[in-house]
Amino acid sequence: MTSSLNIYAIAAITFLQSLCGSILAVVGQYIYAFYLKNDPFVSNMTLIMPNNSSQSSILHTMNNNMTCGNDSNTTTSQAQIWAQQRSADLFFWIDLSNGIPVIIMTYILGLYTPKLGVRFVALLPMLGTVIQLAIWLAIIYLHLADYWWIISSIILGLTGSIGLLNLVLMLIVIEGTIESKRSSRIVLIVSITTSVEAGASFVIGYYIAWRGFIDLFWAALILQLISIIITIIYIKPSHVKLQTREISESTASLLTESQDDIETSPSGWAHLFEVFTVFAFKHRSRKKSISIYLTMVSYAFNVFIGSSAAAFLWYLLNVPFCWSSSEIGNYTAVSAITSAVFSLLGMRILTRIGVSDPFICAIGYICLSTSTIWIAFAQHNWQMYAALAISSFSTYQDSLTWSMLSKWLEPHERSSAFTFFTELNAVMYALGSSFFNWFYARTVVYYRGIYFLTKLYLYFVTYCQERMIR
Repeated sequence: MTSSLNIYAIAAITFLQSLCGSILAVVGQYIYAFYLKNDPFVSNMTLIMPNNSSQSSILHTMNNNMTCGNDSNTTTSQAQIWAQQRSADLFFWIDLSNGIPVIIMTYILGLYTPKLGVRFVALLPMLGTVIQLAIWLAIIYLHLADYWWIISSIILGLTGSIGLLNLVLMLIVIEGTIESKRSSRIVLIVSITTSVEAGASFVIGYYIAWRGFIDLFWAALILQLISIIITIIYIKPSHVKLQTREISESTASLLTESQDDIETSPSGWAHLFEVFTVFAFKHRSRKKSISIYLTMVSYAFNVFIGSSAAAFLWYLLNVPFCWSSSEIGNYTAVSAITSAVFSLLGMRILTRIGVSDPFICAIGYICLSTSTIWIAFAQHNWQMYAALAISSFSTYQDSLTWSMLSKWLEPHERSSAFTFFTELNAVMYALGSSFFNWFYARTVVYYRGIYFLTKLYLYFVTYCQERMIR
């Protein structure tokens, strides 16, 4: 079993990364507020802005001084649309410039984690985040040009992605848990992480209204430095290798594969493409192979659709809601709490009555499609909150994918397979986030709910694929 020291270290790192991730998520609000404040349509308007407006809730001030109306001909609506288009376009380039190096580095680092070491691979994205935050603060203090946002994104991409750290932690959980308890254990961990993010989102929303964004970015920088210190001191490669030998002496996984294992492969190129050949039909029965491929496609669609978080932020900042930072924080917190509680409760009930993992994912897509239709036509705040009661049961695909794969793959195949799925996550997230930001920027003028209807079609396709898995 994994030592208690490693377990506490992993818990601490997960906690700190959840807090930091919640802070990083508000950068979209900062960029939108910046464009809204400097919009040419409102430059001649008389707005009561505090002297330290760069560190105050610009969103809250704007919404107090401007009417959130549906008339597209008003100065307010023109300013909001302009700010959303500029923000979405900037995020399109940020996500695209980040996605390309992330795809390359995720594959390389994921494949050679056994040779490079778990600690080294975990430290790289943390160091990249530190550099990114430093550039963000320089942009704010020195009023640098917009392209510096893109540069910081490229640097982060060159250090890999936080998905690699999540992959390592997920493998530890999978290898250290018996098969019958894996699904519930993984969902439980995801629920705990979500709960931490819920509390952080709630506090962050009100903090922005009080003090603004800059202090939060400094706090995120400190959290990352603490994570780095914990990783250096407590995450020892020898601890992880010892754990894996106890679990599976006959084979090596991503966490424990030794340098000799790599050197005994047929060739460097053969090892490089091993992650693609692990899913070949010859390695298992036809039924299992088909299930793996269908799961792969469903997971890809799910990541692609789920990458539209930035576009959803523009939706909340648009009419008829025009939410402030505190309102967005409240909604995010309630969303995270309901998702954590209801998804765990639903998982307990469904597994107790014997429902299979693929069918649970299919139920999740039904709930997600229903909530998407509801939100697309929502006009009031209470309707947005009511949708959470349905969408809370829609988060099973992310967590159950790893559980389903672990049942269909042999222990020695999990290293390459999980590396491939981590790479697939990076590819689909880069494509999806870029697409949805580009799509929203060009359709918001006509109808703000078009991107929801596009998501609905993709949900239907994914549901059909999930129902084919046995």
